[in-house]
Amino acid sequence: MESKLLFNPEAFCKLQTPFSYFRKDKAAYVYEDFTKDFLSYQYRNSDSVFLNKMQLLTIESIYKERKNIKLNYQKLKLNTGEDLYIEKHLKNYFYQSFKEMIPLIADNPLYHKIRIDSKKYSVQKCRLSKDTAVNLAFKVEKIKNKLKIITLLTINDETDELAALERNLFLILKEDIYYLLAKQDWMLLEELSDLNTIDYELFINKYYPKLKKYPLDISGIFEEEIREIVPDSLIQISELGGNLLLFIPKWDYDGHIVDDDSDSFEVYQKNKKIIYLRNKEAENETRNFIEQAHPNFKAKKNYYLTFAEASKKNWFFHFFHEELKDNYRVVGMDMLSYFRYSAHSVESEFKIIKTIDNEIVASFKTNFGKEKIEPKTLQKAIIEGKKFILLKDNTLGILSDEWMEQFAMILKYASINKNEITFAKWILIVSESLTEQQKALKMVLPKDWMQRWNHWNKSEENLYELPETINAVLRKYQHKGYEWMNLLAEVNAGTLLADDMGLGKTLQTISSLAYWASQNPGSKFLIICPASLIYNWKKEFEKFAPDIKLMIHHGTGRDFDDFRKSDFQVLISSYSIIRNDIDDFLKIVWDAVILDESHHIKNLRAKQTQAVLKLFGKRRVILNGTPIMNSVSDLFPQLNFLLPQLFNSEKKFKDEFEKPIQKGASEVHTQMLKKLTNPFILRRTKEIAAPDLPPKTESVMWCEMNEQQMAAYNELKNQVRQNIMSGINNKGLNNAKLDVLQGITKLRQMCSSPRLIKDFGDYSNIGSVKIDTLIESLTTNLQNNKVIVFSQFLETMDLISEALTANNIEYLSFSGKTPASKRIELVNEFQDENSQVQVFLLSLMAGNSGINLTQANYVFLVEPWWNKAVQQQAIDRVHRIGQNAHVFAYNMICKDTIEEKIIELQNSKQFISDELIGNDQGFVKNLSEKDIAFLFE
Repeated sequence: MESKLLFNPEAFCKLQTPFSYFRKDKAAYVYEDFTKDFLSYQYRNSDSVFLNKMQLLTIESIYKERKNIKLNYQKLKLNTGEDLYIEKHLKNYFYQSFKEMIPLIADNPLYHKIRIDSKKYSVQKCRLSKDTAVNLAFKVEKIKNKLKIITLLTINDETDELAALERNLFLILKEDIYYLLAKQDWMLLEELSDLNTIDYELFINKYYPKLKKYPLDISGIFEEEIREIVPDSLIQISELGGNLLLFIPKWDYDGHIVDDDSDSFEVYQKNKKIIYLRNKEAENETRNFIEQAHPNFKAKKNYYLTFAEASKKNWFFHFFHEELKDNYRVVGMDMLSYFRYSAHSVESEFKIIKTIDNEIVASFKTNFGKEKIEPKTLQKAIIEGKKFILLKDNTLGILSDEWMEQFAMILKYASINKNEITFAKWILIVSESLTEQQKALKMVLPKDWMQRWNHWNKSEENLYELPETINAVLRKYQHKGYEWMNLLAEVNAGTLLADDMGLGKTLQTISSLAYWASQNPGSKFLIICPASLIYNWKKEFEKFAPDIKLMIHHGTGRDFDDFRKSDFQVLISSYSIIRNDIDDFLKIVWDAVILDESHHIKNLRAKQTQAVLKLFGKRRVILNGTPIMNSVSDLFPQLNFLLPQLFNSEKKFKDEFEKPIQKGASEVHTQMLKKLTNPFILRRTKEIAAPDLPPKTESVMWCEMNEQQMAAYNELKNQVRQNIMSGINNKGLNNAKLDVLQGITKLRQMCSSPRLIKDFGDYSNIGSVKIDTLIESLTTNLQNNKVIVFSQFLETMDLISEALTANNIEYLSFSGKTPASKRIELVNEFQDENSQVQVFLLSLMAGNSGINLTQANYVFLVEPWWNKAVQQQAIDRVHRIGQNAHVFAYNMICKDTIEEKIIELQNSKQFISDELIGNDQGFVKNLSEKDIAFLFE
């Protein structure tokens, strides 16, 4: 029996040979592999061209192509993954091969192997279409606040949703016929295949430009807004035919440039379709201006002059300088190729005169031939984005790319006094290169510093060894951060470490402080942080750098002179104390000033910001995962602290960056700000650092009570201790265990919130450090993250709920009282990727089993739990199969309270283990009288 061609879609999708041959031999089917030998026999009477094409997807050809692709990958030494590279190029090979083979086999009998169930296949007739086109169209549906892209395919005038058909790579199966997609259509469908729902911004920026090339239905998904504004007018100057100069009026509507005669145009922003109504009055003023500029322009629709007409009587020179550029934005001048470029190239003389602190003073002279150009003229051209200077003879003096690379950044941010320029030496790090003309600039940097900086950027080899005083092994990215702070400190540049919460910003900083202290043991370092983090810093020093002597400057009875006159190296204080005691802090020139959670100085006018900016620090470090809280303006005080000579004018910063970036009209300003700040800001997300991190990080978040809460705690502790000790004396230890448990519970409630205590006094007006710290974390570092909050006490949950509502934080909540069906509903709502809910608040026991909360990757445990296994079960609601992100869990502990003592007992007593202790009673049962005295001392 004649062998028949069999197509296997599953093998095809796995990029294995998709064909084989089969024939019936008596009662059984015999299959032949799609090999060159078999094809040579099968088509022994066919010509070589036919045979070569049929052999494109044989086992041997695919193996050879895969091998060649792999060899090419190895030669190129690419950063992309090898498997992805091979898959991409092998798919292209399959496509091209199929395209050549289809005409050969489309008219021949063909069968395909279709899976019936997990074990069975069915062989059925099919065919490949060689000339029917598949046309794509799309419609977009709104689902809650997200968008879903629906793909429509039209084949032979019949339209179906893609979901109703079967797609195998670039083949569409409909009614046993396979249709070949156009390559660009197939690549687009590949890109869309993994999408579920997307937000508006992603749709507009990434997918709309691609989809609008096809029939696209977006009706009903955008809110319409009509805008009527006065546009900025600009005039583009260009050339035509090497002899004509064109003047083309254009209009800028919020960054959208138009030059046609339409009455309106549309722009999409997030969930809005903005319809701009063209301001014909303003546009006609621009046209009238051009028409009045030259007699040849009158009553014309197109405005052009010959080069000779434009140059006659210095017309263009006067027009450009006296009328045009002062009234309109001019674009296109740097794109002219023929219109009278100056024959002279730009020449600049640059000489360093002196250095003052972190500033360089230099003379700067520039000329084109005999014509001298003032530095202010050059600065203005650079600020306006021009690469030319209009000279007195009406020619254009071109600022070459080489010249711009050397001097543009320096001039743009320099203060100018005639031929003298003053600029921050840190500009050298930002500049594109140091050329022969700038060798003198290297004199102001430490020897070999630039080589070491380039080495740090390109190599994984260590530049600085970790001090022996550091009791830790840094991960690769942490060591890079430590070296980065050290390198920039050598040129007195400040650094902003903006790593994600939980990636070890504190450890990296302590490592650098230890390194600097090893160079100068008499160093004095100042750490400023929120009051709630003071003891976190202390604990981290004790853990990682126990040899460094530190002092806490906080609370009543603080004495700054105690630190100044001592051999202590580190002083830890809060922003409020800096504000109140600024005169004391100005008595020291600090070897380093560290700002933790620097958004506390985002308001330039605030007293504590002004106080911080007065501090003298040889080195300046900021730690903040979210340096921008509300707008770009948040950055200025922080950058002013880090690099005061670089951003010394708030007005310049607002004009150049804040206003255009907020307006959303220019990507250039955003990129320039990134370029200026990039060396001094180091940001690693969990996703970047994840390969070097364990899957779960658990740590203690220390919370320091304010004076009122601590006084209330001590008052309650004294009463509880008196009652317990009296009970032990009267009833004996074993009979007093219930009293002990009740006393411990009361003190733990006081740590959560004094408002939970009803029968020992009136504490209703005293706040909670834990709730305040939690809210601060949710509204700063974690405002774009999903978070789980566990609490043991239902009343604590009520108070947290109040705080979440007061701060407009969306949340869900359930406790042991919540019915099981309702729990499932709430969990599903939180897990929905479209959900806007930020926080899930759960009681510890109700939420520690049976639920999956993998949409979150931050966990807060408001109260400590005796049995660590219970805590682990709660954390593992987030850290479980299906979780794609690194999980960070924080156990909130009040400093100097029974909570801290419980942790010490857990760490010191072997009997307190996950296996032995299952509840509060189990914990208390194993306490000795000495342990109880320790808890309540």
